[in-house]
Amino acid sequence: MPRFQPPHTHLLHNHPARWLGLLGCLLLGEAQAELYKGVAPGGNFALENWNITVPQDADGNTTGKAITIRPDQLSGPYGYQSRWFRTDPQDGSMTFWTPINGATAGGSSSPRAELREMLDPTNLGVTWSGAGESVQDALLKVMQVPRDGIVIVGQVHGYGSAPLILLYYRYDFSKQTGRVIAKLQGLPEQGPPYTNHVLATNIALGETFSYQMKVSHNVAMASANGGPVATMAMDPAWNSETFYFKAGAYLHMHGDSATEGARVKFYRLAASHPNDGLLINSPAALPEARVGQPYQAQLSATGGLGGATWKLVSGHPPAGLTLAADGLVSGTPEAGTASATAHWFVAQARDANGNTHHKKFSILIPQ
Repeated sequence: MPRFQPPHTHLLHNHPARWLGLLGCLLLGEAQAELYKGVAPGGNFALENWNITVPQDADGNTTGKAITIRPDQLSGPYGYQSRWFRTDPQDGSMTFWTPINGATAGGSSSPRAELREMLDPTNLGVTWSGAGESVQDALLKVMQVPRDGIVIVGQVHGYGSAPLILLYYRYDFSKQTGRVIAKLQGLPEQGPPYTNHVLATNIALGETFSYQMKVSHNVAMASANGGPVATMAMDPAWNSETFYFKAGAYLHMHGDSATEGARVKFYRLAASHPNDGLLINSPAALPEARVGQPYQAQLSATGGLGGATWKLVSGHPPAGLTLAADGLVSGTPEAGTASATAHWFVAQARDANGNTHHKKFSILIPQ
């Protein structure tokens, strides 16, 4: 289990936000997510390139080895969900629950309900290099933490080595507020040298925040709420390692309670690998739509190889509109979609070589 060093964290301040990530501003107070409440998480999030480890063994108990659910079982509106991983019926969020007495796996003594990226849904060994460009963006709330106050909500993990970036939320029970912290690992072996960087402070339980993790040309980066970026030039010892993303609710402790643990709700999750110059160049704010009136907006991308195929990776366009594989958003907005706040969704372009780029789009339907 990764070790932390809270007394020696670095608080980022008075530095320019050099990297805001592929989604731009992640916290749009004026926007609302289009997440369906009556589907499995795979109906709101593109999970065909993720598996999930949950704190349950093959017998349905929490005492044995934790099981992993395959991508083909996760994806789609009728995919896997359980008490560990489900769609919240109130807000449509992708919700992870990990009790401290959960089943464990992977050599860790701490339980998790955690997604693991799979570039090839049938082969764990297909991973990505730090010499290219890879990014993961998320919008989430931490609703509950165990007694140590810690839950890991994102990782850039080495394939056979330590996590390069480990992003966690740490709650202070006395102050009733929390911090978002990134641990940047200096060498592929677990342990020092590493640094902990405070990315955001005063984040209460149940408060929405965003994070971004990026590896670009052998530089590891992490930020929260679009703020200053913690960066680390990767040691040459990482050159032979490859990586994958993770997201969810991974604990830093284990115990006997079935009710103590961490609950985390994701409203946006997107991972991309925008190499060979692939770039979505459509503006984030699409043209306004009107209820009952036909609508079209064409998404476009440059670079890459062999053109782009589009899909949704988080959320949906407003009811009545759809995204086609050629990037056309079209349809007729249904009654009830008019609002003073914009609707948002995240779309991803994929080229013929498997390079990907994602971007958040918004559509306002005035009342």
